[in-house]
Amino acid sequence: MLRSRQVWLAAWCGLLMATGPTPATADPRPGTARPGFLGAGLRALPGAGGLRVERVVPGSPAERAGLVAGDVIVLSQGVAPGSVEGFTTSVRAAGAGSDYALVLRRGARRVPVRARLEAPPEDAAPGSLRVGQAPPGLGSSAVAMGADPVDLSQLRGRVVILDFWASWCGPCRQMMPVLNRMADRYRAQGLTVLGLTDESVDVARTVGMRMNIRYTLASNATAMRSYAVQSLPTMVVLDRGGNVREVTVGTEAPGALSQTIERLLAEPSP
Repeated sequence: MLRSRQVWLAAWCGLLMATGPTPATADPRPGTARPGFLGAGLRALPGAGGLRVERVVPGSPAERAGLVAGDVIVLSQGVAPGSVEGFTTSVRAAGAGSDYALVLRRGARRVPVRARLEAPPEDAAPGSLRVGQAPPGLGSSAVAMGADPVDLSQLRGRVVILDFWASWCGPCRQMMPVLNRMADRYRAQGLTVLGLTDESVDVARTVGMRMNIRYTLASNATAMRSYAVQSLPTMVVLDRGGNVREVTVGTEAPGALSQTIERLLAEPSP
């Protein structure tokens, strides 16, 4: 069972890489075998301003429907979307194969679009990250800063925190100093922290320098998709054997994260 903390998500950011805040949040509509997948990174605007599209996943239903970064979703299925979390649940419940109606604010215009939702990729199905099992590989990464290998096969024997983040995500930046302290405190004992974003290497490097990051940051859009990242920040903690031991969505209390890391570091290497 995945452990999830949803703090901050509705107010700040969500990533509709798959379907909903957690695999068990909502069931797809009757008759659909798979929940809906859109593929757009969203941020809730203040008040009832709608949901701003921060990015669009290449090849996704969102891209095929014509969504672009900067669009603002003002209606979904005829209703104001409210929070990112609520919108995500609606997409999930609509199910794969459904036509999902959106009204976008694009500059001074209102643009109606319909997105044909699809099932999440097979390697990114909700629930594919199971505690005690090996996660997907990370695929190709472009390192922005740091010297750690961004390859799980080279990190066997170490405890690993995979931190999925974005420059526009406030809670992500809030967690970075916490992860800095974790990396400093536990690196010699066997902890590696990898910060993964689908933004460019230049963006990752700029954020890293501004935040004085002391762990490895890399640009990796493939991992976002293959890990079915649904909201940001998302942290996946791996044990020394390379298996998933915890998945946290939202900000993690530093004390709880330290306890998890210390427990895993105390376990013997495989």
